[in-house]
Amino acid sequence: MAHIDQCIPGAQARILSTGVPRVKGRTGLIVEVSRVRRRLDDPLQDRVTVDVPGHGDVVLSPDDIEIVAG
Repeated sequence: MAHIDQCIPGAQARILSTGVPRVKGRTGLIVEVSRVRRRLDDPLQDRVTVDVPGHGDVVLSPDDIEIVAG
C-alpha cells in the first residue's frame, strides 16, 4: 500500500489488487497522480494511473499499489 505522497510520476509501481486479474502482480510506471471529485459534495478521491506493459493504462487507488525501490 502506498501513500499519495509516495506516488511520483515516473516511479515504478507493483499492482497489488485490481479488477483485472491479468494485471495483478505486474509492475509498471506511474503516469499520472490526481485527486478527483465526482460531485461537489463528494469527498476527494486519490487516483494513480499506471502504465502496465502489454495492457496499457490502469487507474487505481494508492492503496492498490506498492512503490518499487529501484
